[in-house]
Amino acid sequence: MGRTIHEDIAEDELADMLADADKAKHLHAVAARLREGRFPDWLAAMVGQTPSQPGSWPPHQVAAFASVLTRLAFGRVARRRIRLGASPGADADRTGNAARLQGLPAPFVAHLSMTQHGADCDGLLEWTEPVVTWRSTATPVLGAHVLHGAIQAPFEVRPSSVPLEVGYTLPSRTFAHLLTEGAVARWPYDDEVHLLVDLERAGLFMGARPLPADVEPVRML
Repeated sequence: MGRTIHEDIAEDELADMLADADKAKHLHAVAARLREGRFPDWLAAMVGQTPSQPGSWPPHQVAAFASVLTRLAFGRVARRRIRLGASPGADADRTGNAARLQGLPAPFVAHLSMTQHGADCDGLLEWTEPVVTWRSTATPVLGAHVLHGAIQAPFEVRPSSVPLEVGYTLPSRTFAHLLTEGAVARWPYDDEVHLLVDLERAGLFMGARPLPADVEPVRML
């Protein structure tokens, strides 16, 4: 089993995928693409980024990565790429990273934890007015606003705040945030922040309009 709760969640996801022939086939295909470096760097980093290459991730991390990508591809997770123009510094450089995050465009504001001390995230990303995210319709097309060649449709979310993960993070942590909090923001070693919102889990209370007809909300216990 994993050493953390989010790794345990990923281990359970791996077991579920291996128990289903179609999901297992998809998992093996994703693992092969990671080994061959066929995912765009920004896309892989949006879900997980580690000092080692994604092709060397253990199977439970590949399962977490594949599950997030599947949710993105089928419009269960909406996303927004927020241009910052600066990459994070070292994890210990909290002051420097907080200063860089001040360059976020309105209405986005980041609140970086200056101590962290093993917390579940590095801080919070907040927006103070409704913003538009994009979700895949799973309809193939070539053009603007695409993820894996699918039409992207807008989905507006009301003001809120979500966990922020900076720099290196495992895919299992991103996956766990989507399952538990329903959203996460990723600032990998890149000059963009990626906002991900799980519409099945958070869409009803974060969305500024009804959920799309093809999204069934998950009942939270």
